[in-house]
Amino acid sequence: MQRDANLHSIPEIPFMDFIFKDYDERIKDYKDRPWIMDIPSGKTVTFGQVKNDAIKIASSLARRGFKQGDTLYFVTYAMAELFLVKIGVWLLGGVVRGCSQSESPDVHARQINESSAKFVLVDSDTIQVIRNALEKLDFEVCLLSLGDEPISGTAHLSNLLSDDGSAFKKPKDINVKEDVVVVLHTSGSTGPPKGVVHTHYSCVGFIDNYKFRRSEKSILAFTINYGVSALGCTMFFLKAGKTLYHINKFDRFQYFQHIHTYKPSSILLYPFVANWFAQCDDELATLKSKGFLNLISIGGWVLDPTTADSIFEKLPNTHLQQVYGMTEIQMAACTEISETPKKLEHCTNEGHNFTSSGRLQPHFEGKVLDLLTGKKLGPHEVGELYLRTPLITKGYLKPGNQVDSSLIDKDGWMKTGDLCFMDEKGNVYIKDRVKFTYRYKSVIISPIEIEAVLQEHPDVQETGVVGIPDLDAVHVSRALVVLKPGRKCTAKELCKFVADRLPEHKQLHAGVHFVKSLPVNKGGKLDRQTLKKLALFDVEVL
Repeated sequence: MQRDANLHSIPEIPFMDFIFKDYDERIKDYKDRPWIMDIPSGKTVTFGQVKNDAIKIASSLARRGFKQGDTLYFVTYAMAELFLVKIGVWLLGGVVRGCSQSESPDVHARQINESSAKFVLVDSDTIQVIRNALEKLDFEVCLLSLGDEPISGTAHLSNLLSDDGSAFKKPKDINVKEDVVVVLHTSGSTGPPKGVVHTHYSCVGFIDNYKFRRSEKSILAFTINYGVSALGCTMFFLKAGKTLYHINKFDRFQYFQHIHTYKPSSILLYPFVANWFAQCDDELATLKSKGFLNLISIGGWVLDPTTADSIFEKLPNTHLQQVYGMTEIQMAACTEISETPKKLEHCTNEGHNFTSSGRLQPHFEGKVLDLLTGKKLGPHEVGELYLRTPLITKGYLKPGNQVDSSLIDKDGWMKTGDLCFMDEKGNVYIKDRVKFTYRYKSVIISPIEIEAVLQEHPDVQETGVVGIPDLDAVHVSRALVVLKPGRKCTAKELCKFVADRLPEHKQLHAGVHFVKSLPVNKGGKLDRQTLKKLALFDVEVL
């Protein structure tokens, strides 16, 4: 199915030409407004300074030997100043690639090497790990840095901005469908993160498609600065004149204070964080009384119905929007927003409720195929989602700056790895990652279904379910549970709670382990690989 048979055309122009089209005229009335503000550092870039500063940076990089097609690799906690440098690179026809700040020198060395990156950007928190990584390489790089103070041996941002801009020359002969803009990283939810290659054409289409989803004048978000969400949010906001308040390091104890300080009209939450957010009754009551929060966007995965309904009940005047996408195909679907806030749409399948991720966006086609036979399935039949779109990645980066495009079949379809179904209206309902499912005897179990039931228990704050190998049943289900403060529910009580609501094959035959917190991966999602390792212990983890 396809959302719109009369698709608007994707502009076939270089990424920066698209972003800066009519820019000077557009920003006249808001040139002093923040485009990005980093929290808690307060580093801010205004709309009025973006283009001029980026040209100075581009000129300075050109003087240092940066050429069209070269790659800048970055490892930093910054967002505001980082994107100034990124735009400088893009103005030169270059490529950017980032990585998690917590990776090892070996990982950084491998990624710098496979990207052939001769320019590397750091800050005071990451300079040492990068210096250790560079010792493993057989070529020299130009080190750049961000932060309050210059770092020895690096060209600080202040040095780049002191350039007069005269060395900047707009690149010629950009092939928009072939030339690369960015290498994004997957979240690593099913294995080591992969470098996903996107072109000028796919990036333009990604930002252009943003106009089909609800957005507000400002958003407060915690998102990795080398991922797809950061690219989409920052560059659409730059084009649309909106403000991003970015939390560099997420801290639950400071989160609501940040909301009240900056008063964003919208926030972005991962489902894992949304589960905690929904339990903060006093804070949500205060937020409701203030009335400035108009929209909560849910991204990164799907929100369970219990949490979605809880947020709506506590913030009935705030719209809730769920977005579905992947680094490989960017934003594929989102729920439509009505004039009056309402609950996320639910649908029952195989006795369980699921929240809708909305219909596919323009330029996207989707189909659901049976996991075993490959047969195309109809409404409400569960299988694996396949997507086709001109916005798809060129492929995964390989050593030597090469691209592996084998994830796309000869007809242009990509196997998403997501278990889902669609309803008669074309709404997408994601059930789980295919890799996270497991067999109990002859039945395929989706852990998210059991998690959704556990989330209904009044003592449960967060939970994750995995399959434990079993000689008789193939796998049996075990839950790791974080209880709300002061609650003392027992494992036996939770097992009975599930048994009273689910059929025998979906019960917690391997019991419940209590933990202080659930593991989170570098992309901010529940780390199911680590979760399974914890669940394999035979004693409760306290």
